[in-house]
Amino acid sequence: MKNIYLRNNTFYYRKSIPKSLKIFFKNKSLYIRTLSTKSRVLALKCAKLLNNKFNAIKEVYFMSFDIHLINKLVEEFHNTQLEITERDLYNTPNPEDTLFALCLEDTIEQLQKNYHDNIFEKEEIKLIANKLNYKPNNEEIHEIGKILLNSKINHLKNINDNINKGYYNKAKPIFKKVVAEIETKKIHRTIESTFEKFKKYQSKIDKWTLDTTQLVDRAFNILNLYFKDKDLVDISFDDLIDFRDILLEIPNKLTIYNFFKNKDLDFILENNDDYEKLENSTINKYIIRINQYFKYMHKLKYITNDDFIIPKFDENLNKRVPYTNEEIELIKQLIKNDTLENQFITYIATYQGMRLKEITQLQKKDIIKIGDILCIDINTNEDKTTKTKKSARIIPIHNKLLELGFLDFVNLKDDKLFNISNKDFSTYFRKTYKNQINDEKTFYCLRHSFLDTLKQNDCKIEHYQSFVGHSQGKNSVTMDYGNPFNTKLLSGLLVFIDY
Repeated sequence: MKNIYLRNNTFYYRKSIPKSLKIFFKNKSLYIRTLSTKSRVLALKCAKLLNNKFNAIKEVYFMSFDIHLINKLVEEFHNTQLEITERDLYNTPNPEDTLFALCLEDTIEQLQKNYHDNIFEKEEIKLIANKLNYKPNNEEIHEIGKILLNSKINHLKNINDNINKGYYNKAKPIFKKVVAEIETKKIHRTIESTFEKFKKYQSKIDKWTLDTTQLVDRAFNILNLYFKDKDLVDISFDDLIDFRDILLEIPNKLTIYNFFKNKDLDFILENNDDYEKLENSTINKYIIRINQYFKYMHKLKYITNDDFIIPKFDENLNKRVPYTNEEIELIKQLIKNDTLENQFITYIATYQGMRLKEITQLQKKDIIKIGDILCIDINTNEDKTTKTKKSARIIPIHNKLLELGFLDFVNLKDDKLFNISNKDFSTYFRKTYKNQINDEKTFYCLRHSFLDTLKQNDCKIEHYQSFVGHSQGKNSVTMDYGNPFNTKLLSGLLVFIDY
């Protein structure tokens, strides 16, 4: 088998990682791990087990399942359940005589029959399905069952082979990594409690200037807002990738705005609409210092992972560019299997150019008619907020939105159209779809696409600024949104939004 090779009388496992899955393997192109055995037969069986788990990860990824499910399978791939079960067998005298071992072959045979007959454990499937952010269809449920059962069969086969070879009658191996992790967890260490130690060390080594010190303080202020009091040993690489994505949504020069002073990260993300965001070059400077921090934490043995290297962004894409028409089409295809609420939040952003917070605050009574034109009333009624007074407006509804069944969706509701905050939806979109579309772009880029399309079609600036709720300057004339003539004028802009 090409996945194993012998080095220093020990077999190793290696696997090429497709580009689409590299993010789950610490951005490595090649995954290598020791199989801790001299036996080629045992190495082949272990490699087969790992290959099956890897294939399960690929299956789930290409089915567009929730990112957390993929991470869970990857974790299982790296830290197979064999270790737990084998530890129990090592602690049992004559493990081959246990009821578990005596029934194992019959159990495997029955599970293989179940696999062939498509009989799966409903409760196990339910546990996985409950972790998804949408209700899987029957085909997806069937695939979840296959992946779970196939993994279990291979797991048990490997244990059965080891029992037959007397593997568990040998001296119990020492699990050094597990012991190291337990020792590390005795002291609760956080970003906040260790930052000054890092700062003192690294500033002396690199001879930081005042500008560098201030930049590091800003970076770690955001890092601390994200992780709060989370123990360093509990931070995963997936957490760091999510933090990296959140940096794209942080307002530039955050500390100069009194509005954000002493506010938590949730508040910042809920109220970041229309603020200029951090440039990629600035984010990359933050990432460099944060990578230094985790390298130092490993040096102090506060964490066990020595490869927490957050990848940087492309600095040639400093501006938040709009989605292309092809990317918008991909977004529409991806959300087809999502909930109606998540679909229409995305459709409204696409065809109305509204801010995410404006969308998630909508109520049934905000869908009104001006003359013969159906409109959305964006207002500050009942504790709703808009970015500025100019943001309150009435805009015509795009025909495409009506064709997609928007009115039927509205009629299903009693009051609020959406039961999710703008911050929570932004997080959901980022974790579920962003990496499948364009890693450099956020949900807010749909609004940029709307505006960019109107600009490129030479629409009057005062018209499209009125439509999207931008301030038009001190000398501008405020548009009477309730006037049927002005509503019809604004509806003329929507003919250019054709994707």
